[in-house]
Amino acid sequence: MRNALIFSCMMAFTLAAACGFAAAQTAGQAGDQSPIPVCDPSTDRAPDGAKCESTNQQTAPPAGPEDSESHPMEDPSAGRGVALHYAPALNGGDPIVMPQPVRLRYLFGSGATQGFDSAAAGSSGLPTGVSVLDGYVAATVQNSKSFVLLQHATTFTHYSAEEIQGQVFHRTAVLASGDFSRRLNWNIEGQSTLGDDALRLVNPLPERMVGQFSTAEPVSAAYGIDQGRIWGGGVSGSLNWKPDLDRTVTVTVRNSYHHRFSDDLSSNIVTGRIEYLKAQTDRTSFGIFGQTVHETGEILCNTGGAGFEFTTRMTESTLMELAAGPEFSTTGCGRRQAFNLHAAVAGAVNSSTRVYATANREFSSGYVRRGTWEDNVVVGVGKKLNRQFSWSADAGYVKGTLISSLITYQGYFASTELRKRISESLTAVATYRRFDHSVSSQGVRRNVVMVSLQWTPSRHNAQRSDPYEIVRQQERAPGEQK
Repeated sequence: MRNALIFSCMMAFTLAAACGFAAAQTAGQAGDQSPIPVCDPSTDRAPDGAKCESTNQQTAPPAGPEDSESHPMEDPSAGRGVALHYAPALNGGDPIVMPQPVRLRYLFGSGATQGFDSAAAGSSGLPTGVSVLDGYVAATVQNSKSFVLLQHATTFTHYSAEEIQGQVFHRTAVLASGDFSRRLNWNIEGQSTLGDDALRLVNPLPERMVGQFSTAEPVSAAYGIDQGRIWGGGVSGSLNWKPDLDRTVTVTVRNSYHHRFSDDLSSNIVTGRIEYLKAQTDRTSFGIFGQTVHETGEILCNTGGAGFEFTTRMTESTLMELAAGPEFSTTGCGRRQAFNLHAAVAGAVNSSTRVYATANREFSSGYVRRGTWEDNVVVGVGKKLNRQFSWSADAGYVKGTLISSLITYQGYFASTELRKRISESLTAVATYRRFDHSVSSQGVRRNVVMVSLQWTPSRHNAQRSDPYEIVRQQERAPGEQK
């Protein structure tokens, strides 16, 4: 349980640090740094002609009429460029934009789902109907130098089959960021899950951000492996230093922990990474990186690597990332890996269509026990059919090796979702998911169909990102008012 204690301490430190910076906003203390110029997106210049602090900085989204009952923000971005952050929402939908347009906001909502699971008992089958009740609470708080987003969601299920009892699943996430100085800033992210692992299949699938675009996590292709209660999560912290307007140095440390109550076994993965990026143009950056991973628990594995990375905005609404290099591992990591790889393209094709594709050779998240390096691919498309209807589809594939047996596991998932906005507070969602994977020669094939009604009061819903907004602005006629 030593790893569990370490992970608990890290989570406690993360929440304490986040709450500390959040509490500091009430003091309203003025910083002694000189203001960062406001970016003009058309010229990437400040009013005085100076270059903006970052080509990706944008002004915070404006407050809408629904914010009238929230605590108004005293324009923390006044005289500054505001770098936007994006976080997956635990209750589904588009990512949450931080900072929000108000200083303090409480968020909440709920949902009811009726569906069908073709193999609720995993490899044993047992098709059954399933009823799901979701609850969601969150809060955002910020000042001119920092912000905190804290989310929690709880899911309750009831199965029509008498062989399966009702289950509970908890998910928590935190995102915090702030400035130590004009050139040095910090970021903290944390996620935690606790409950019956089978409920992952009826919850919103986890997401990974590529710029402002959300993409499905490849680990979804392995969901349904464990039956029973699990506890897992991760905490990461990073420091970003900008010695000048073109160069950035980032140091990131992450700790991931996974525990299965059925056999009291756990794994702990610590990752360290350092990156150096230099902007070549307003849209393109090149750099190098080094990384190391240390896994303990059921296996002992050490691996390290380095390489180059490249990011570019092919258009104002399309982002491409590429990172690759050699990798070196100890014998405890199993099959030797020659290289690491991350490639991603995401963007809006037009004002109603967005697409993405990612491919990785990366170290396992720890969800698959005794797994280390894996290859994965994820693709997705989203379409706004009209002002009320939207449709999306995602698919992914993962392949890896179990260390103790050298058995190759592989799996894929496919998911499609149709959303209808009934009112400002109500949304109806129809979902179909397919999971197909094999671990230790035990195949799992599951079809999940769900119809949901989601309720979120408009005055207590977060400001969400709109991946089509830049395209819509570009398609406006010259001289038309924005």
